[in-house]
Amino acid sequence: MYFLEVKNLTMRFGGLIAIDNLSFQIKEGQIFGIIGPNGAGKTTVFNCISGIYTPGTGEIIWQGKNITGKSPHLIAKSGIVRTFQTIRLFSHMSVAENIMSGRHNKSRQSWLSGMIHTPFYKKDEKENWFKALEQIDFFDLADYAANEAGSLPYGIQRKVEMARALATEPKLLILDEPAAGLNDKETEELSGMIFKIRDRGITVLLIEHDMDLVMNTTEELCVINFGRKIAEGTPEAIQNNPKVIEAYLG
Repeated sequence: MYFLEVKNLTMRFGGLIAIDNLSFQIKEGQIFGIIGPNGAGKTTVFNCISGIYTPGTGEIIWQGKNITGKSPHLIAKSGIVRTFQTIRLFSHMSVAENIMSGRHNKSRQSWLSGMIHTPFYKKDEKENWFKALEQIDFFDLADYAANEAGSLPYGIQRKVEMARALATEPKLLILDEPAAGLNDKETEELSGMIFKIRDRGITVLLIEHDMDLVMNTTEELCVINFGRKIAEGTPEAIQNNPKVIEAYLG
């Protein structure tokens, strides 16, 4: 059984076919990449997996269960969490508060216990802050914990977004172009961070235009163009695939 299986996925927007009968499988513990030229349908695939879109046909099988068309919060609760191309933080909240917001699905508090601050509420709140602080340490964000997230450099904001995603304790982390807007040093640091995330037992699914990052971090790649899969294999095999070279170079 595969950890995640996308089977014959098709997504249309009016007369436009964004994903065309796409299939691929991800094993637990893998760093798996999806690449392709601009407009190939990569983010649409992520949106279907994370529940933002419901595909026209096909299935998304997560740990043996069909999650096609389920709502985003239920998919997140099941262990699939994503980041976005455009960073989506609560800009006027602190870094610590942003990361803490990732604990929402894990909180066991009721509205009543929150109002009257029962011992259970205090215990749950303490546990959630402990988990948030773990991510602050993991991403080396202690110096920024009290800062408003929107006031920080782009590279730090990207870290905060990833830390918030990890605070949900995902089994599969979907990264949508995490190197976008980063400089060379930050991209190199990101590469190391992706390996560290995998080493924590979290499977990673990556979309990225930075080919150096993709080739140096992923174990297997699926290449799509105009919504269709044109190649799949190891980074070494993909680099030498004539169909991939043609898709990128025209």
